[in-house]
Amino acid sequence: MQDLHGKTAVITGGGAGIGRAMCTTFADEGMNVVIVDREEDRAKEVAEELKTKNVGTLALSCDVSDAKAVEAMADAVYRQFGACNLLCNNAGVVQFGAVAEAPQEHWDWLFKVNLWGVVNCIRTFVPRMKAQGSPGHIVNTSSLSGTFAVPGLGVYTASKYAVMGISETLRMELKDTDIGVSVLCPGPTPSRIGETAKSTFTPGEPMFDVSDEDADLRYLGSREASVVAGCVRDGVKANRLYIFSHNPGQIAVKKRFEQMLEDFKVAP
Repeated sequence: MQDLHGKTAVITGGGAGIGRAMCTTFADEGMNVVIVDREEDRAKEVAEELKTKNVGTLALSCDVSDAKAVEAMADAVYRQFGACNLLCNNAGVVQFGAVAEAPQEHWDWLFKVNLWGVVNCIRTFVPRMKAQGSPGHIVNTSSLSGTFAVPGLGVYTASKYAVMGISETLRMELKDTDIGVSVLCPGPTPSRIGETAKSTFTPGEPMFDVSDEDADLRYLGSREASVVAGCVRDGVKANRLYIFSHNPGQIAVKKRFEQMLEDFKVAP
């Protein structure tokens, strides 16, 4: 979708971090921006900041894990703007700890947001986007943790692998429509996601073994949210399936797929 000016973007998790930066980036492109966040005050704060950009804004509070709340949110979007041309399913949470030690409540809590939040938005918006008569694009936020595994992030990684698979499949299923699909895979980025994080680690215990050559994070420097948002903008315009913002992440991705190809050699 090359021409973004005058179109409407809906961004979940828009009150902070990458979501907030995407709101600013797409407003700079002349898009109307719907800022969706579980905390209404944050959404309104971003909407206030965007007033100087002379674009339409709408701040909405929504828990994306609640399918009925997502339906109500979509109703509000279409009442005000009549279309959703860019849907960024960006809301997310994180959990730290060993897979075998994570309690059921951690799994349920994280998957409700990271997986079902994406599913709820897709199921709600795709039929409307098909019917609205104008091009659209969907960006689902996965993570570099959706491309390779890291000890201590297994619950989070499972959810992000799921988002990756959903995005790849959805793109295939929508290939004959005017709706593009991308999956965003950012690395470390300053955000407020840690404020709600759950963990089974003992305080002071190292969360990651960066000396492990199979999970080498030493080359992954942090990127500012505005840089990640710029990558999203460029990826949407180019209709890329995969949007990466942390180039060194390819080291671990390459190791993962090399191992897969090596193990295929012994398959019957």
